[in-house]
Amino acid sequence: MEYLEINNLKKKYGDFELNVNFSVKEGEFLCLIGPSGSGKSTVLSLLSGLEDADEGMIVLDGEDITQKTTQERNIGLVFQDYALFSNMNVEKNIQYGMDKKHKSSKEIKEQTELLLRYVDLEGYGKRSVSSLSGGEAQRVALARSLASEPKILLLDEPLSALDAPLRKRLRTVIRDIHNKTGITMIYVTHDREEAFAISDRIIIMKDGSIAADGSPESLYNRPNNAFTASFTGDGTLLDASLFFQNQSGLIFFRPESVIISDEALNPEMYPSYLVINNVQITGVEYTGSHYLLCVDYNGSYILALSLVKPSKSVISLLINEESITKI
Repeated sequence: MEYLEINNLKKKYGDFELNVNFSVKEGEFLCLIGPSGSGKSTVLSLLSGLEDADEGMIVLDGEDITQKTTQERNIGLVFQDYALFSNMNVEKNIQYGMDKKHKSSKEIKEQTELLLRYVDLEGYGKRSVSSLSGGEAQRVALARSLASEPKILLLDEPLSALDAPLRKRLRTVIRDIHNKTGITMIYVTHDREEAFAISDRIIIMKDGSIAADGSPESLYNRPNNAFTASFTGDGTLLDASLFFQNQSGLIFFRPESVIISDEALNPEMYPSYLVINNVQITGVEYTGSHYLLCVDYNGSYILALSLVKPSKSVISLLINEESITKI
């Protein structure tokens, strides 16, 4: 039995219907990503008990919690709006979530200091929360959620209100907290880069159901369908018959799998590559670290990466066949 099991969980709002099945291992860091309206936040609302499921079962650590209240589930929650108590200082906000009945004053103080170290806010205990920056406030919210020693921590777009450089710093803090505590985390984000950077596993949602489930590496390098391929980053999706005789369906490959050449290439010299000669560059986009090229191949478009700006408008391509996924 997995640590968290979600069985046939359903919720309907008008024309939208959520229907999901998945499980989570103890200590796993799972990210839920997908387009707006795909059902990511609805899953967290049902897991936390903020909303009731129409059907299905939620089992946490061997216990059916489907009908339990939010308070009875022992699940921590972190949202993008922090929800700190303005009339309390930092340490009082953190201690609010603790079970003080079974702790001495010394234990409460030690736990508070430990949590402040986890979120890199040592010495902030006596500060007013109104004096904190957005990033500091979110770290206090994280510490407060951990103070109740939850079985699982749910994070719903916790960094979306912050600017890009701060989001990158805080996602490192969140991953570090996970590594130090070993707590099971489910993290909802619309930011694919964020999900790929911090998670052990990703579930991609679409229209209330699960489109793909796997490690960041497997979803990026071997997507199982066209939606997952396009949602997880730049790439080329083409009819397989363009390259492979007697094959139907689609093929997909990433821009970094394509090598460009200014000269025509002999296919016999590259047996493990697809060789395409004399194709026209239709667009060049500089990203800061490389150039993203768009190339016209018989009316279809191929994306390729280059570290240098091409000197010619007509080039040749080498595509590593091992990097091609058939969909």
